[in-house]
Amino acid sequence: MNKKALVILAQGFEEIEAVTPIDMLRRAEVEVTVAGVGSDVITGSRKLMVRPDVRLEECDLDPDAVILPGGMPGAENLAASSKVKEFISKMDSKGKIIAAICASPALVLAPMGILNGKDATCYPGLDKNFSAEIKFSKEKVVQDGNVITSQGPVTAFEFARKITENLVGKAKADMVASQMLAED
Repeated sequence: MNKKALVILAQGFEEIEAVTPIDMLRRAEVEVTVAGVGSDVITGSRKLMVRPDVRLEECDLDPDAVILPGGMPGAENLAASSKVKEFISKMDSKGKIIAAICASPALVLAPMGILNGKDATCYPGLDKNFSAEIKFSKEKVVQDGNVITSQGPVTAFEFARKITENLVGKAKADMVASQMLAED
């Protein structure tokens, strides 16, 4: 049975942080569903328009991983959605992968307490939103338990690779990365 991932997009998402994991996971034969918050068309921070597979409000999937791109005001819009918070809480209670990049670790996960007691990273400077219970790391990608965090657009490839590794194993993730011309 193929693993499943859900990428949640809100208006103003950072395009590279959404498309990179979608692309790499699909190459690794992970079933990826893109869910939009509150709209049938979601516009990124650089005006790329994406038609999600489903509205999050109508989504009844039980994926193995949920991915939250950053971007502004995308991360703020994710944080403002009660459906996003409900979905993340459900994923966390089941110990499933929660992956967030750029502003999303600081603006979405930290206020929910998802990062408490964990090492995490985010877009530099937004770590001011981390409570004293979160250990900020300057690493590009940080995994602590079921949570994967990353810094921003330039780290999107390694972020996607870490998610892929968690879902299909290191060997397959490395093979896909190699096919994409990644250097180890």
